[in-house]
Amino acid sequence: MESTDQKVNESTEISSDEEAYDDIDDDEEMGEDEGESTTCLFCTKVFPEIDQAIEHLNKDHKVDLLQLKKKFQMDQYAFIKLINYIRAVKISAEQLLLTDQPLWNDEKYLKPLEYEPWLCYDYEAIKTDAPDTNECVPELMRRLAEQGKLLQQASEDMERMRNDYKALLQKVHSEDEAGEKGTSSTSNSILRNAPTLDKEYFKSYSHFGIHHEMLSDKVRTNTYRSALLKNHKYLSGKSVLDVGCGTGILSIFASQAGAESVVGIDNSEIVYTAMDIVRKNNVKNVKLVKGLLEDTELPEPKYDVIISEWMGYFLLYEAMLDSIIYARENHLKPNGIILPNRCTLHLLGINEELHGQHVEFWSDVYGVNMSDLRKRSIEEPLMEVVNPEHILTESEQIANFDMMTVDLSYPNFTYEFNLKCTQTGKLAAFVGYFDTLFELENKVMFSTSPDETPTHWKQTVFFIDQPQAVQKGDVISGKISSRRHHGDVRALRVDIEAFGKHHKYTVD
Repeated sequence: MESTDQKVNESTEISSDEEAYDDIDDDEEMGEDEGESTTCLFCTKVFPEIDQAIEHLNKDHKVDLLQLKKKFQMDQYAFIKLINYIRAVKISAEQLLLTDQPLWNDEKYLKPLEYEPWLCYDYEAIKTDAPDTNECVPELMRRLAEQGKLLQQASEDMERMRNDYKALLQKVHSEDEAGEKGTSSTSNSILRNAPTLDKEYFKSYSHFGIHHEMLSDKVRTNTYRSALLKNHKYLSGKSVLDVGCGTGILSIFASQAGAESVVGIDNSEIVYTAMDIVRKNNVKNVKLVKGLLEDTELPEPKYDVIISEWMGYFLLYEAMLDSIIYARENHLKPNGIILPNRCTLHLLGINEELHGQHVEFWSDVYGVNMSDLRKRSIEEPLMEVVNPEHILTESEQIANFDMMTVDLSYPNFTYEFNLKCTQTGKLAAFVGYFDTLFELENKVMFSTSPDETPTHWKQTVFFIDQPQAVQKGDVISGKISSRRHHGDVRALRVDIEAFGKHHKYTVD
């Protein structure tokens, strides 16, 4: 389950350009909002980072972002509109300071002229603790009352919206470049993680143990083999791209199913071992490439079939689906197919058995009260095989991903669930699992449900703070929200509201 960095033409002559990977622009190391050259909003001066540009605004142009935020009650999106308005209209600092109404409220100012650090700066971090003494008390009280009503909704939405906008910004910018250069509008729409995080991610797949765990998962591996071999007519004589090929097992299965040529790509060191495996098994039509898919020129530009085992915990963790979307937009032939075709995500409720083992455990650890760790045990979902006897509710599908239509906003969804209790007990956790479907002539699928044979993905257990008594026939209503993690694009932030409480989780 890996993504894919440099051009390689032959499996036996591929070298790892680790130095090039390590030399990734230092700007990326410094984060998304800092360390980028920033041009002043009102003059031509350029600063090495945005914080210095903000100081320059305050000192030389007398423009105080804090005062603007208070004056116009600006949120993150109001600032984004303001930046684009300034660039489009070329308003001066003096004119802005004399403005009494936010002239940039038009939605058209959400679309930037071009990317710049001002658009991704975290304006929410600007503090407004000190009240403006020039404002009357009734007006302040009115605003506080209004903001109090909106605070909970805003805190839930802003991080997700910020991530969505950054993805939109990348897409709009790449579309503008495509219009000028005549290139594909999606070729540059790549979500990038911090280099150090991705380096550790790919390094983890260089170890033998993780591949032993995946290959010994018979449900996973046999399903892929059956799906390819039983539907060989879809592969016979076709070109196949294996994204995140790992040890090369799916590439070999594709060759056995009659593919004319197979290219596997992976950014982990394990690909060099996979090359030896391919040679020793005398598989002539498989070429393996070391590199990151989004940065690598492949032996062939387009393929008839894309295969990949990209699923992570809670289906979406690791965000390898990003690379499948990139492969679809840039390397899939017209009328080509992606395998698997579809994945669905599901939710159900379980009793307090695991809650006692993993949450209440911290109340008394060999006579020592370690309840300070109790909160951590709730915030970090447990990856565990759930005993089907512990299930208290029916399951409900909360998300459905078609590989031919899914886009980069896939981690960001909200679903209102209604889980019917199948027995009486104490509901102490919600459990997420996924199904993977190969919707071909001979349909093949596997499920990671607690009711099915366990897989190495297990299930994802979201504990609630206090177990709740439920009766058979009760319907547990609530809401689950998922969004891409702001600091690590491969991780997820998950919120669950149920029983009058709001729980936050990080899947990483």
